[in-house]
Amino acid sequence: MMRLLVTTLLSILLFLEVAPLLAQPLHSFALRPAQYNYHAPLRDNSPAFSDIFGKNSGGGVELTYYRRLLPNVLLGLPLRVGAAQTEPRSGDDRQKEWLLHVDVLAQQHFLRPTAVVQPYLNAGIGSVYNFDKQSLGIHFPVGLGLNVRLVRNLYLTAQTQHRFADDGRDVWHHAIGLQINFGRELLMRRKEKKQPDNALLPDRDGDGVPDADDRCPDQAGSSNTFGCPDRDGDGVPDADDRCPDEFGPAVLAGCPDRDGDGVADRDDRCPDKPGTVANFGCPEVSRADQELLEAAMRNVQFATNSATLLPSSYAVLDQLANLMARYPEHRLIISGHTDSVGDDKFNLDLSKRRAKACYDYLVSKGVEAHRMAHEGYGETRPIADNSTEAGRAKNRRVEFELRLH
Repeated sequence: MMRLLVTTLLSILLFLEVAPLLAQPLHSFALRPAQYNYHAPLRDNSPAFSDIFGKNSGGGVELTYYRRLLPNVLLGLPLRVGAAQTEPRSGDDRQKEWLLHVDVLAQQHFLRPTAVVQPYLNAGIGSVYNFDKQSLGIHFPVGLGLNVRLVRNLYLTAQTQHRFADDGRDVWHHAIGLQINFGRELLMRRKEKKQPDNALLPDRDGDGVPDADDRCPDQAGSSNTFGCPDRDGDGVPDADDRCPDEFGPAVLAGCPDRDGDGVADRDDRCPDKPGTVANFGCPEVSRADQELLEAAMRNVQFATNSATLLPSSYAVLDQLANLMARYPEHRLIISGHTDSVGDDKFNLDLSKRRAKACYDYLVSKGVEAHRMAHEGYGETRPIADNSTEAGRAKNRRVEFELRLH
């Protein structure tokens, strides 16, 4: 009887006509509390119908993943954990045994996928592991159920399942809970647009695009590019493609952008690090690091009329060395400046020597020499009034600027 019933239900699932094929989410999860009933096995003295639902041997909870194979056919993978008295008809009132069920089910729905009420049948094969007895058994579950849509992609779900057991201890499982559908949609049937017969239309390059519609009638191409060649197959004709041998989006004229920052790799000075268009595809210097550069201008100090760094300057320059490690694609421009007191030629030479002193210190801390440049401008670029002591103090400075290579 068991084999006949299972075979019949599986045949229904495999050969029943599929409902109209509409777009449906591919995936679902169902969470259902479950009740177990070992009192009413079908194969042995089946009791009254009320006994099937009225008696209780224990319970558990079920989590099921569904994958839509066809709009009305789903693959179900339920995992159920609970506790029950597996031999309640013997009169044994011993403690319940912990059980784990894992199944593979085929589930057939009978109404349109868009229907509010969805009756279904399922059948398959499963296993049951008894933690107390440390035994593993095989089940053949067969069931029926009903899903009722509450809101879009959320359903109330209820099902009853009879599980034929290889050891003869059949059981009923009744469960009710919620099911949610998600994921991209399954489109099983598309109405094909009838294409005009172009066989008799002139097409001198033989690419399937009639000459009347072909923008490159003497060069074989495809309909996606209006009959023009597209060597890399990115949908941008070679004539308009800045990178005709590299696949890239049309918005970047067919050039790749491997870091996805909107700057084509050929124009991106940092092609493997997302940045901004304004900064040529490189990350912007952070506000904190900008403030560090400004602080260095104020705090790098020298002995009077000398290019000898004061010890208080070392910590600031050490911070600049660390900053350079964070921006490997940038160069550091070091410029020295003085106030207007004294000889112009002496001030120019002093500014150059002070900029070079900072450069030499950073090289000693591991910053590559080719990533820096230094120059002195003497008193030619003041930032404050040289007629006051406070202004002259501001003009005596070394500036540090990060620039892209």
